[in-house]
Amino acid sequence: MARLPDPLSTLSPDARRVYDKITAKRGQMKGGPFASLMHHPALAEKVGDLGEYLRFGGTLPGDIREMAILITARSVSQAYEWVAHARIARTEKLPDDVIERIRTRGDLSTIPARYARAARVVQHVLAYESIPQGLQDEVKADLGMPGLIELVTLAGQYRLIAGVLFAFDSPLPEGTPPPF
Repeated sequence: MARLPDPLSTLSPDARRVYDKITAKRGQMKGGPFASLMHHPALAEKVGDLGEYLRFGGTLPGDIREMAILITARSVSQAYEWVAHARIARTEKLPDDVIERIRTRGDLSTIPARYARAARVVQHVLAYESIPQGLQDEVKADLGMPGLIELVTLAGQYRLIAGVLFAFDSPLPEGTPPPF
């Protein structure tokens, strides 16, 4: 088992400041990626700042943002990330049928166009492929240039988070069944 010990009881005052900053928007960090990242508070703060901006300060509509996160989580079968964000996706009004198609790796080409275009962008990023110009133009028309850039960055950010979760064997919250 690659789990790290819980660092929260031994945080220095500076590390406690970082912890408080991160949990101010996200709530407690028991078991998630930041519990591991807090072993390096300065890095945790940087990762947290980008995540906070993308989740709480960015330009993307919440349903599109959460769909991008779910696609990223499912692409690497990251259960913790999936469980955390499927709940948020429902709160942000991402349709249940879209969530289920992502979970089961179903066909996303037939979901509503605004979702399908954004999904294709994320899929290109996750496959390390260039985004075709026509698709870029369509997504810029839907979400603006900042939205396009945020989609690309979200895929990278949540792949990073998935890596931390996998590396340190972050468990699902107690009593939560695996989603896939």
